[in-house]
Amino acid sequence: MELSNLTLLNGDIFDANALGAIALDSQGKAPFQSALLHEFDRVVMLLHEDREENQLVGNMIAGELRTQTLRVGLSILQRSIITGGNNELITCLLEGDIIWDPQEVLEQLRAEVNSFEQPLRERILFIEFARFLHMYVKSKRYLQAGCIMDSYNCILMALYHWARMEVGEAGHYPTPAVWEQVKSLNNSVYKLYEELTISGETMDQRIQLVQLACEFSLVSKMGDCCKWFLDLLEERKGPWSIEELLELSELKYVEAELPFVLRKLASRSLIREIASWSDAGGGYRVRYTL
Repeated sequence: MELSNLTLLNGDIFDANALGAIALDSQGKAPFQSALLHEFDRVVMLLHEDREENQLVGNMIAGELRTQTLRVGLSILQRSIITGGNNELITCLLEGDIIWDPQEVLEQLRAEVNSFEQPLRERILFIEFARFLHMYVKSKRYLQAGCIMDSYNCILMALYHWARMEVGEAGHYPTPAVWEQVKSLNNSVYKLYEELTISGETMDQRIQLVQLACEFSLVSKMGDCCKWFLDLLEERKGPWSIEELLELSELKYVEAELPFVLRKLASRSLIREIASWSDAGGGYRVRYTL
């Protein structure tokens, strides 16, 4: 797409808030086709500095070409890169054509993802480990309560986060088509995925088998995948309360999972729990340090 055509697609691309734009075509070579392209020939993602929510700003037909335009905030795109929470935005960033990028913001983001170096790699590994642990624990609790389908759903999600860890540890950014990435690595986690989904065993037996594998993986991966978090704890000499940790912007994406991580790290002696009496609460307040 020519830059002059970009103005026709949207009248305010040159606003002070417009940082750049990416076009993703339905005829592209991406292994994963964005759902935004459903019944559209092109998606144009406009990047803005201060937008907190995604917003579809219109559809356009030019000749036989049908285009959908989406505004995205820079912080939302950065969050999607770290958490993998929006496959559509990641696909646009990695597979689309950059058509407007005066400050090279999009080029830098794409280069950071493609190189997949520290600290991005360590941070993603920690987030995936935290979510892997959370889903594994939930699956065990559901199974103990006899909620088989809920347990199955949780252990399937645990495998998904495990797969993203495996791809990250292999030095690749986990893309939306993560199972294809894992399959190409000939990784054991893909075989577990097949065992869970297509095995002839009962569902209860399949879940328990994968749970056992998850427990072993948790122990073996904990130190490496939590390195980023352990380094964060070490940044100050004194112990941290969980409230203090949750105030850190770096941990805002794992608020629900952090208590599970702290307890698991403490149980494996990778961190220490320090209990001190609290008059306000009438009990012992637990803090964490290395």
